Amino acid sequence: MQLDIDERVTEELDRAKENNRLLHVYLFYGGDDKTMLDEAKLFAAKLYCGCLNCPTCKAILEDNHLNVKHIGIEEGKTMITKEQINALEAEFSMTSLILGPRIYIIDGIDTASQAAQNSLLKFIEEPTMQDEVYGILIAYDLNNVLTTIKSRCGLIRFMPKSFRELEDALAQKYSLDDAFMLASLTNNLTLCEQLYNDINYIKVKDLLHSFLNLSNSKDAVLFYLANRDISKTILQYFLKLLINIYHETLTLTKLLSSPIYDKITALKQNNSKAFLEDRLNTLLRLETKLKYNVVEKNVLHELIISFF
Repeated sequence: MQLDIDERVTEELDRAKENNRLLHVYLFYGGDDKTMLDEAKLFAAKLYCGCLNCPTCKAILEDNHLNVKHIGIEEGKTMITKEQINALEAEFSMTSLILGPRIYIIDGIDTASQAAQNSLLKFIEEPTMQDEVYGILIAYDLNNVLTTIKSRCGLIRFMPKSFRELEDALAQKYSLDDAFMLASLTNNLTLCEQLYNDINYIKVKDLLHSFLNLSNSKDAVLFYLANRDISKTILQYFLKLLINIYHETLTLTKLLSSPIYDKITALKQNNSKAFLEDRLNTLLRLETKLKYNVVEKNVLHELIISFF
């Protein structure tokens, strides 16, 4: 079976396993469906063996292992249901007939209703089983996952292959900072080139650099006062860029040299993963608020209060 995986994610999980620092629930997001599901199955296989050729590994990869439960959106439906989550909890409450960790993979947790996600939250917080249990949740829109679930998971971001390819292509023509920002705002090369000269992009670029250079609450208040009449378009761009910066802070492994990547490196070195994940969750929550028409200056105000 040919697996489509993200080598950076594989290495991160391998290091955690080698150092006995595995978490019991991970939330995969940001990649395409096959890559994230294949990575989840590879993770499950490595909890047993990892050779990918033995009967145990093959059973896991083919969804035939009794201790590995994979659920997704059922045929004819559009979401993960509460009934599926309840059935998962009931199954894991029973003693397994096979030795080894119990593993569940939920593909499409972002489609689940609030009731279904609340059932899952209870399952995560109050497991009924005594065995060693690991869970992998796969989301395609992180904004649709309850904050309480995100806060209890190790967030693993998959970088879309198109982002790196686009960033590399843009870096041939623009600065690395511009390549990063343009690729963060759109995945279309032609649109990136058009956006480069757009007045809104020029404004948000200046806004971002000003924000990244803030060092205290007094300057942050002045920043807010100077920008409280911000337009929705610029604020959307601004939040997208900040979200991608914190994504990169949590996941970047290769070292690059540019003002933005220097900031990313400094954030990574000077803050814990939990702190960075909390900041990322704040940004995602604010992006959702803006989507649902919360007043722009109120979103910006909450950002300043949360960060400073």
